[in-house]
Amino acid sequence: MRTWLKWGIPLAVVVLLAAGGGGVLLAQQVYDDQYGQRDQGVVPVPGTLQKKVSRSGVEYAPDAAAYPDQKIIEGLLDNYFDGINRKNYELWKSTVPPSKWRELPQSKWTDAYDSTRDLEMKVHRIDPGQDRSAIVMLSFKSEQDLEDAPPQLKAECVHWDVVYPVVVDENGNAVLDISKLPNSAIMTPCA
Repeated sequence: MRTWLKWGIPLAVVVLLAAGGGGVLLAQQVYDDQYGQRDQGVVPVPGTLQKKVSRSGVEYAPDAAAYPDQKIIEGLLDNYFDGINRKNYELWKSTVPPSKWRELPQSKWTDAYDSTRDLEMKVHRIDPGQDRSAIVMLSFKSEQDLEDAPPQLKAECVHWDVVYPVVVDENGNAVLDISKLPNSAIMTPCA
């Protein structure tokens, strides 16, 4: 009995530690492969990530700024918000799929956005999607005249929490698939 206690307990502890360590290594392997870090060669070093602000004022959380295709997404969001804020339909049109600009031709788009100004844009997270896509979680405020406010929330200032899929269109360009709105958006009046 004493011999089993003398060797059994330490042996059980060693087996449990080895199983735990193996589980950690397996989880690391699975999650690195799932999120492309091993393939992309991106391994963020703790404490080195910093938030980033783009030329158009879009702020990126540290994790979002470290996303491998962040520069592509930054260009899309800068052009998207610049298009709205500068009332430049062609610039906005370059950031969305053709189905969206067929739904919103220039005259309709101008009527909908003529008083809109977007501000305080913050990208909280970017996750990889399927088929070379990504999911961008962001928030921003829009100020507009009441007649240009979203039909679901008539307010001069709206706080948006949205999820924008970034997809590859039929021409091979990355675009914001905003056609899923309003189902992927939460709107509240600004505080």
